[in-house]
Amino acid sequence: MQSPKRILILTTDAGSGHRSAAAAIEREVSHLCETRVVNPAHHPLASTTLAQAEKFYLEMVRDAPEHYDFAHAMTDVPGLDMFLEFTLSSAVRNSLEAILAEYQPDVVVSVYPLFTRIISHILKPAQRPRLITVVCDLGNVHRAWFNRVDDCVAVPTALVREKARKCGIEAQKIVHTGLPIDAGYRAMRAPKAELRRDLGWDPELPTLLLLSGGAGVGPVLEMAQAVDAHTLPCQIAIVAGRNQDLAAALRAQTWRNPTHVYDFVPLVDLVHATDIVASKAGGLTVSECMAAGKPMVFYGEAPGQEGGNRTYVIAHDAGLWAENARNFVDYSHILLASPALRASMSDAARRIGYPDAAVAVGREVERLLQMGPVMGAGRTKKPSPLVVPLER
Repeated sequence: MQSPKRILILTTDAGSGHRSAAAAIEREVSHLCETRVVNPAHHPLASTTLAQAEKFYLEMVRDAPEHYDFAHAMTDVPGLDMFLEFTLSSAVRNSLEAILAEYQPDVVVSVYPLFTRIISHILKPAQRPRLITVVCDLGNVHRAWFNRVDDCVAVPTALVREKARKCGIEAQKIVHTGLPIDAGYRAMRAPKAELRRDLGWDPELPTLLLLSGGAGVGPVLEMAQAVDAHTLPCQIAIVAGRNQDLAAALRAQTWRNPTHVYDFVPLVDLVHATDIVASKAGGLTVSECMAAGKPMVFYGEAPGQEGGNRTYVIAHDAGLWAENARNFVDYSHILLASPALRASMSDAARRIGYPDAAVAVGREVERLLQMGPVMGAGRTKKPSPLVVPLER
C-alpha cells in the first residue's frame, strides 16, 4: 500500500514576509495531502545562533544597514556565496536532518535561500524529495536563492528569472509565478466605503495607510508627524507591527487628522480600503499592494534586496521614492489631491501584480508530487528515532 504523500514548507522568521508567503502556499496545497510549515531555526536541534540570527538581522537592518548592504553585495558573487552556505549549514544541518527524517516529505518547498541546497548535501539523490524554491524578492535578489539541484524555481519577476539563468538554473526549471500572497488580495470582500465603515474610518476622506513591516521598523513616527503637521486633507491609518514602543508613541500623539493606530494585524481589508500605501520596500508588502492596485510611496527600505523591490515598482510607474520627510509630504499631497494620478498608478500596479501567485506555486507543487520521488527515492522503512513535534 502506497504511503500518503507529504509536503514540507520551510520558512524563517527573519522578517514576516517569508512566513506569510509560506502560509499562502500552505493554504493552496493543503488539500492535496498532509502539509506542514516549519522554521528549522525553531527546532530543538537547531543551533541557538540561528534563532539569534533572526533577531540580529532585524537589529542590523535597523541600526547598521550599511553593514548588511555591504555583506549582501560582497557575498553575491560566485564562490563567496559558499561562505553563507557554510555558515547556515553549520547552524541548521542537525535540525534539517531531524525534520526530514521525522516527516519524510515527498516535496520540500523553501521560501528562504539555501535550505534546499543544504538538503541536497544531507541526502543522497536516491533519498531526496522533490525540491522547489520560491524566491521572495522582486529585483536585486542574492544568488544564494538559486540551487541547481532544485526541481523547480518559482520566480516573481522577469528580472529574477534572468538572475536565475545567470546563476546556472536551467530554463525549463524556472517558472514565473509571482510572489505568493494571501488570497484576500485578489478582490475586495465589500465596496471600499463599506470596508471603511467596518474599520471605523470616514468612508469619504482620502486615506493614507502607513506600514512599518511586521517588526515595526523605519521612520514611521517621523513620517506620520510630517503629514499630520501639514494638515493634508486625509485620514491616516498606521500599522506599528510588533513594535510596542512605536505603537505606544503613536497612540500618545495628539493628531490633527483622523488617525487610526494598529498593532500587528491582518492587512487585507486595510490595504483594500486605503487610497495610498506608504511603506518600506519589503517583497511581500509590495506584492500585496500591486495585486490590490495600490499606489505606493516608499519612505525606506532594508538594505540589500529591498532596494531592488523599490526600483522595480518605480520603473513600472506604480510607486514614488521619498528620500526624506519633506519629499514624503509632497508626494502624499500630490497623490491625495489627484484622483487621476492615483488611478493611473493603480492601473500600473495591477499590471505587475500577481494576485494568483500562490495558486501558480500550488500547481507546481502538485506537479512535483505527481512526478514521484527522485531516482526511485522512497521513505525509509524504519521510523526515525527522533520524535520531535513539528510546528504547524
